[in-house]
Amino acid sequence: MIKLVRLLFVVIALFVPCTALAHHGGVSLAFGPGSPIETASPLTLPEGGLVIGFRAEQVEWKQFDWNKPDNKTSFTFMNTSMSYGFSPAAMGTFIIPYYIKRQEEGTNEGLADMKLQLTYGFHHDPGVGFSRNTGEDVAVTMEGTRRTYMTVSFMMSMPTGEFHKSIKGTIDPGMQPGFGAPAYTLGLAAAHRFGSFTMNGELSADFFTERENFQFGKEKRANLAAVYELYGDPKSFVSKFDGILELNFLHLGRDQENGEGLTATGGNVLYLSPGLRLSMPSLQNANFGLSVKLPVWKDLNEQDQQQGAEGLEKYRVITTLSFFF
Repeated sequence: MIKLVRLLFVVIALFVPCTALAHHGGVSLAFGPGSPIETASPLTLPEGGLVIGFRAEQVEWKQFDWNKPDNKTSFTFMNTSMSYGFSPAAMGTFIIPYYIKRQEEGTNEGLADMKLQLTYGFHHDPGVGFSRNTGEDVAVTMEGTRRTYMTVSFMMSMPTGEFHKSIKGTIDPGMQPGFGAPAYTLGLAAAHRFGSFTMNGELSADFFTERENFQFGKEKRANLAAVYELYGDPKSFVSKFDGILELNFLHLGRDQENGEGLTATGGNVLYLSPGLRLSMPSLQNANFGLSVKLPVWKDLNEQDQQQGAEGLEKYRVITTLSFFF
């Protein structure tokens, strides 16, 4: 019975992102009942647990007459991930991304920078304090528990993607599949369940290294997600149906060239992201997620010059599918 509960829990796995950015798609993780889509979840895999996930994100950009014929039109980010539980508290993830970036006069596409992420899971129990996760913590569904679950994570990207692709003789750093230099992400996530309702929170930051006198600006984010179980029946083909509502705040630093900040880069954006999650245990414990991410507030630097930047999307559509083995 314990083995079955563990299986049902970890396979409601959803591969998602910390944020979805103009330069690259989201790459954070969220597993288990009460998990959102864009905000990272703090739940970890059991020892020996393996999740294979697929994520696609479609971005449609607003276009302006002043930027013709260089308007970015749409980006497609696709990621394949493999997450493995080394222990109930320690989890590793390997991510293979493929990006397609389109603008009016051409398209760049290809394999992007591969990523490695390490996650450490722990929890806080009232009256006891902080403890690392054990087998009991990856087995629970959080229903009835008073514990607050947390993770800290570190991710590193490797410069495996092409970053010299030109369109009509112009090389635009934001139109490249790869960054050309390593990037690093630090993250902290937490969640607490109240019956059928779960609150998830996340803080994280991206740091980019310089290459060829160019450096993308630092990125900081704060995400908050509310998840409500609309339907649950372990005997049904769809065993769980969760409704999700997220607020995703993103702060972008200015890009730099030759050590100086570039105009028409950076700023702040707030997104509203409604979504849903379906769990289907009979299909190799499949889990499907769908979300629409909408910019509802922005304060961008030199906004009237920032076509194809975060906050100037029409919308983003995110779909995810994962399986547990």
